[in-house]
Amino acid sequence: MTVDVAASLRHPFQRARALAIFEGGASLSLRLRILGLLAGVNVICACAAGAVTIINAREATRVEIASSLDIAGPFVRETVMRLQRDVGRLRTVADLQASLPSVRHVRIVLHDEAGRAVAAREPGSRHDESERAGVPGWFTWLIAPPPALTEIPVTIDGERAGAVVVHGEPSDEIAEVWEDLVALGTLFVILNLVALIVFAGLLGRVLAPLGALAEGMADLRLGRLDRRLPAPKSRELASIVERFNALGGALASERANNARMCWRMVTLQDDERRLIAKELHDELGPCLFGLRANLASLEREVTAGDAVLRPETADRLATVADLSERLADMNRRLLRRLRPMALGAAPLADVLAGLMADFQRQHPERRFELAASKLGHGYGEVVDLTVYRCVQEGVTNAIRHAACARVTVMIDPGHDDTGAAAILVRVLDDGGGVVEPAPPGFGLVGLGERLRALGGSFRLHNVRGGAALDVVVPLAHVRAKSIERTSA
Repeated sequence: MTVDVAASLRHPFQRARALAIFEGGASLSLRLRILGLLAGVNVICACAAGAVTIINAREATRVEIASSLDIAGPFVRETVMRLQRDVGRLRTVADLQASLPSVRHVRIVLHDEAGRAVAAREPGSRHDESERAGVPGWFTWLIAPPPALTEIPVTIDGERAGAVVVHGEPSDEIAEVWEDLVALGTLFVILNLVALIVFAGLLGRVLAPLGALAEGMADLRLGRLDRRLPAPKSRELASIVERFNALGGALASERANNARMCWRMVTLQDDERRLIAKELHDELGPCLFGLRANLASLEREVTAGDAVLRPETADRLATVADLSERLADMNRRLLRRLRPMALGAAPLADVLAGLMADFQRQHPERRFELAASKLGHGYGEVVDLTVYRCVQEGVTNAIRHAACARVTVMIDPGHDDTGAAAILVRVLDDGGGVVEPAPPGFGLVGLGERLRALGGSFRLHNVRGGAALDVVVPLAHVRAKSIERTSA
């Protein structure tokens, strides 16, 4: 039989399980936050570097285009003048096309007298048309300098025949800047990814103590106060871990003190009950027996011979006799509730069988069953009395609240959740069950306090066909406490 731990009464730290577990939500880890901040700073730096690069490239392009115009303008003018002097060679403006040079960053357009473009000389370029077309329009808008041109008039036979317009053409320069920027951006992304991966690994090692600290806090919440963490190399984290270990030690010490106090309370209560039961048995019991014996003797003497009692006198004698019987019965019930006199002398299973027989006599309309054949003769006064109280409280609770027709008690030696030796008790009824989580009454609260002092636990829950009270009474913890108490 497996018995779950009652989180509400096992230990104060266990109560946290009934609440929302550790900081719900999907918040990012500290490592991801730091990596995100680092990546954000890198992106900002990259944007700043890109802005500076664009500003410098815009200025360099302007200077380059101006320089190309300064070079191409005089050269084109000289070519035009030379052809004009060669009479008969220049018949139209279009005849200039073959003689004009191809200059980088410069586009030369020939216009007739009406201003129509009749021919053009494209600039020399290191990039083909597809590469220049691959440059985004927004980047061209950012880099391109203001339009610049030089117009050289052309005369044939002394009449104006048109003009040669020299335009600055920055597309090739812009393509070069775009190519360099893409290469730098790619290198930046690769290097940053590599750096972030390496930094994430190093950061994981640095922050590993925080993960261990979180696990340690979880252990503290679950009541495992013996958890200690190794001191990390970081001075700040080492200080936190040192305080955590000190906190665990302080909590363990306080829990030990609380356990000793609870144990002392339980033993004092048992001792007080034993003394009261002894007084009731040794003092009140004989007095009640003497009272009943004297009443019987008095009745025999009064009715001796032919004397006839008056009805009032006979009623009073009967009333006093009935009261004495009720007092004697009440005394026996109090003795059973305070402390069964056979506990420790008779086998524990026989004492529990007598308890179940009493329940059967008091409630003949219900059926009570006990399965405790594997129990030993006894496990010490504290354990035996605790098992007795568990059965007594469990059956009483089922009778009062379960509206059941059958109550079954199963008791077996076994082990608790940690594998330690324990007595496992189950009180099962066929009633309507309980509302989970069931609010414990005074009897269960007292039972829980007693079990907690002994290091045990209980759980009241629904099962198929009714409800069950599962109790764990440890043996090792109780025996150690008994030895400690005896030595003290």
